[in-house]
Amino acid sequence: MYLCSMVFVYPYRRSPDHFDILQSIAWIKRVYPEATIYTIGDAVPGALNIPCTQYNNIRGIDVTNRILTFARTIGGEFVYMNDDFYISEKWCPDIAYFKGILEINANHPPHYQEAARNTAEFLMHNKFPLNNYECHQPVKMNSAKLIKLFDQINWQDGNHFIKSIYLNVYKCNAQPGENVKLHRPDVTKASEFLRIYGCFSTGEAFLSKAGVDFLKRGLSLL
Repeated sequence: MYLCSMVFVYPYRRSPDHFDILQSIAWIKRVYPEATIYTIGDAVPGALNIPCTQYNNIRGIDVTNRILTFARTIGGEFVYMNDDFYISEKWCPDIAYFKGILEINANHPPHYQEAARNTAEFLMHNKFPLNNYECHQPVKMNSAKLIKLFDQINWQDGNHFIKSIYLNVYKCNAQPGENVKLHRPDVTKASEFLRIYGCFSTGEAFLSKAGVDFLKRGLSLL
């Protein structure tokens, strides 16, 4: 059903060797050989590119600007990716997983707390749910809906969570799940997340020899 129509979009700032994003793209191509892949910002081999300069140093604002740049330039439905996301054939683009509700947690860094606060205030003011979709998983979006929504938001003024805003406003097939980001080189857990959710995400600590080998060998390990 999705073989020829899937579009994957990475808001991307250049890393030293592009390792994460190149592996992430390779995983997509194993599942969706005919997928169209874009980077918004810096270019990488194997993907189309839409140049986009950094909006500012606030990640939530800069990412939103890049995603809106794609929506206004290309349009249509797409999957919002990060360069450290990996998918298998079990990933379902029509399911969005959330973990509890958005909360202001003093243990999180200040920029995360600001994003949670701004997102929750917008959702509560407009009487939308507060599901926390910051689970480090790919999310399908519609460009026209995204533009319409963020034209009503002063997104340039502070950090926020684009996924939690979009998915709480536009009712989706929401299911409770886990945050699938791995902050240690646990390939067993990565395999478990792939079996359950069809995706996982990597932190820097995952990139040990075992973790890098797992990413390079990819779906053949499952």
